[in-house]
Amino acid sequence: MTEYRIDDLARESGTTTRNIRGYQERGLLPAPLRRGRVAIYTERHLANLRAINDLLGKGFNLKHIATFLTNPRARVGEALELADVLGEHWSREPSRRMSRRELAAKLGAADDETIDRLVNAGIVSRIDGSSDVQAIDSRIVGNLATLIDRGMPFESVVAAHAEFTDKLSEAVRVLMRAAHDEFIRREGIGWTPTTPDEVAWATDLIAAMRRVATANAYSALDRALDSALDEQLREHEQASTSRQQA
Repeated sequence: MTEYRIDDLARESGTTTRNIRGYQERGLLPAPLRRGRVAIYTERHLANLRAINDLLGKGFNLKHIATFLTNPRARVGEALELADVLGEHWSREPSRRMSRRELAAKLGAADDETIDRLVNAGIVSRIDGSSDVQAIDSRIVGNLATLIDRGMPFESVVAAHAEFTDKLSEAVRVLMRAAHDEFIRREGIGWTPTTPDEVAWATDLIAAMRRVATANAYSALDRALDSALDEQLREHEQASTSRQQA
């Protein structure tokens, strides 16, 4: 039987030692074996962690996963309450407080005009009584900084981000309306599930819509990026030819 220390288990499972300890506290992982002060984990712990990662990737939250792992006979409808599925945000990246100095180090500036642009683009929000800001998603700030580090003007990067997210939001609304329309088609306006089977069907549809939407969005984005790149290359080649002929 393969044995792991917590650092090895985290690396093997693709998670963090902090997550492992948190899952133990929630009862999602059995207690490790003890050899003196050393905690020893086994293949069972690794299998549970891989199951947790897989379920998180499919959109389930830790409450649902706890039901699955601690009560294998639980019905999906009992574990996935409709209100939880509809009300829980799918974005898992927490917002983060950032000082203006930290923001300036990433984006090159953090004066009032810069903050206004970031707020209007939905990238940060102000914190009352403080010069700090709250990054809505710290990954976005880091991603924008990657482009700015490559010489793109701050204004262009933020404007492109705002336009992109607006268009993406509209595309997502199209998909969510499709799920809502299916509820209406099948059960009528104002319907709410009352039986375990109805709850299971409704939550399964929402979960499936999320998985399909995510997979299709990545696929469509890749194709759109390829198409847009080809278009921009053609425009550049035409401009280059015209410049050489001038």
